[in-house]
Amino acid sequence: MATGPGRLVSLAQSLLHVRAIRFALVGGFGIPINMAFLWFFHSFLHMPIVAAWICAFEPSALINFYANQRFTYHDQDHLRGWDWPVRALKAQASSLTGQVVNVSVFALLISVGTHYLPADAAGIVAAFSVNFLVSNRFVFTPAHRQTRPEPDALAAELEGVA
Repeated sequence: MATGPGRLVSLAQSLLHVRAIRFALVGGFGIPINMAFLWFFHSFLHMPIVAAWICAFEPSALINFYANQRFTYHDQDHLRGWDWPVRALKAQASSLTGQVVNVSVFALLISVGTHYLPADAAGIVAAFSVNFLVSNRFVFTPAHRQTRPEPDALAAELEGVA
């Protein structure tokens, strides 16, 4: 068994093959993106904080969707035609569901006297769990393809009809 830095590198490489870890990494990189958009809408465009928060959610959710498509679920077939927009809409529904879970857990814990930082962390963990489960089962499912018959099989089928 390897020890030291080589073992750590091997462990890190193994973990990167775990889909939940990849999903968490994308989400983690999405946090500063969301915060940058929030800053832009609130501080630069002078939008009210709640409106800025809502507006910041959309572009960061789309960026996370694209990053998950390319990094977390890279092994799936590339999408064609309407598959991409349909999957993007499903991702939006998943992200919104996660946001509702996040805010609900946060509000519930605050209402029973939990400090806001642990309440926030609990909301994030709960939202991550819901987002990953919904994304894995509903959003990032392999695109369904209609199989086309081979030209020779189609010609034989047509000959049988004639």
